[in-house]
Amino acid sequence: MRKKDHKMALRYDALQDYCDDPARTGDVQVILYAHYWKGFALAVQDGTTEHPVMDDKGRPYRFRTVEMALAELANISYLSDRIIIDRRMWWS
Repeated sequence: MRKKDHKMALRYDALQDYCDDPARTGDVQVILYAHYWKGFALAVQDGTTEHPVMDDKGRPYRFRTVEMALAELANISYLSDRIIIDRRMWWS
């Protein structure tokens, strides 16, 4: 398994343009990092490069529930049909 490359953060309001970029091939993988108290932090991965998604104040873009994430992300083109939920930090 290859180690993930970490790149610069991506602002949420730029996510649609990032996904729709003709230079990028394939779907963008969504990763939700679960935290019991803070909700689900959004990140996207294109190949081996992962981008944490930030809000307009530079904080991790979070959803309170998985349902909220699904509802909001359904409107963004070229996202993978599968979403990864990383629960390693659930109880931290």
